[in-house]
Formats: sequence, structure tokens, C-alpha cells
Amino acid sequence: MDATPYRERDPFAVMLRGAFLPTLAVGPVAVVVGALLRGGRGALGALLGFAVAVLFFALGLWVMRRLKSAEDPLRFLASALAVFMGQLLFLLVVIIALQRAQWLDGTAFGVSVLAVALVWQVFQVVAFVRSRRLAFDAPAESGQDGGSPA
Repeated sequence: MDATPYRERDPFAVMLRGAFLPTLAVGPVAVVVGALLRGGRGALGALLGFAVAVLFFALGLWVMRRLKSAEDPLRFLASALAVFMGQLLFLLVVIIALQRAQWLDGTAFGVSVLAVALVWQVFQVVAFVRSRRLAFDAPAESGQDGGSPA
């Protein structure tokens, strides 16, 4: 059993560790697939898409940590949804801004961002669920749970 008290665990560090390593495996695969299917521009697009997506998602966890949203489950959910929506909107803006870039293969970029986003989100959720974070306050010892105090 983990000796660290529940309140001292950092859920953002847990989610970052859980999502970062599996996502790192996506980068080389995306670059190789981009190079094989679309050439040098495809590899560059896949690499740039990978870097942009990893940076955005890691920064999202950092922002949530700075907001101290882990202290309250409702605030945690609200900030998580807001940060995720912000990340998706910003990635959409980046994709639209790079849409006409002649030096970049937009398809490889977009597919790479999509792959990173899916892998990151799946493993972030898995890490959060495995962290066994309580979604409610533990009952006080004064018998508030309906039973008599022990």
C-alpha cells in the first residue's frame, strides 16, 4: 500500500507520467509512416504535429496544476473540461493557420496530431482511474455516516 497520504498525491504528475511515455511511442511511428507515405514533407509534418500536440497536452496538465483544481472534485472536472476544450480549439487554430504552408504536409500533420491526442487522452484517463482518486469526502469519525462512532 502507498504510504503517501491521499491529499499529498499529485494527480497531475500521475496523469503526466501515465500519458507521456505511451505518447512518446507515437512520435517515431508517425514520422516513419509520414516519410513512407508522403515523403520528407510528410515526415516533417508528422514530427511537427507530434511536437505541437505533446506540448499542448503537457501544458494543459501544467495549467490545471497551477489552478490547484485537484483540491475540489467539482473544480477538477470543470477545469479539466475547460482545459481540454481550450486545447482542442487551439490545435484547430494551429491546423487552420498551417493549412496553406507549402513546406508542410497538412495531412501528415493532422493525422499525427489526431493520433497523439487520442493516445494522450486514453492513457491520461487510464492513469487517473488507476490513481484511485476519491470523488467524495471520506466520512468523519463523528458518526456522520449514519453509524455510531467507533
